[in-house]
Amino acid sequence: MTDNNNQTAGMPPQRGSLFVAFIGGALLGASAFWTWLELMPAGDSLQMPATSAGGQHAMQAETLIAVDDWAAPPTLDTAVYPDPVGGWNLNVITTNFTFDAAAAGRDNAEGHGHAHVYVNGVKLGRVYGAWHHIGKLPLGSNEVSVSLYANDHSALASGGMKITSSSMVIVEQ
Repeated sequence: MTDNNNQTAGMPPQRGSLFVAFIGGALLGASAFWTWLELMPAGDSLQMPATSAGGQHAMQAETLIAVDDWAAPPTLDTAVYPDPVGGWNLNVITTNFTFDAAAAGRDNAEGHGHAHVYVNGVKLGRVYGAWHHIGKLPLGSNEVSVSLYANDHSALASGGMKITSSSMVIVEQ
């Protein structure tokens, strides 16, 4: 008796092998892509959008709210520590300031808001708490900066300058 499936005696049929090969290739390709993104140097060629609200956020981020007359003006300091698993841990240290994710985009409240994190001038995103993880940084000197923002995304300022703290991180091999 002949078998039209060209099976070797005792071997299971090869059903679905094309599907498995396709899925395996897709997973391998996605893995290679994400590894490339993780290892890609974050130099001047890295472009990250400053807004997700059609340009409105970028414009508001330039508006300054003076805190000089507040009863308790906020202060800001930062520290960056190597993460034992990989990347870096940023500690955002504030006084007279409450991180308030629930109020983002709403009316301002004195001493409430969020922070923006930048690495080498490129915005990584918003922070709503004291700790933030930063992934792998490129070799050499990297400036990690944090600025405080009000609920409406206006920058908080003291003495006419944005309230900002920066830390230099030196990445060696």
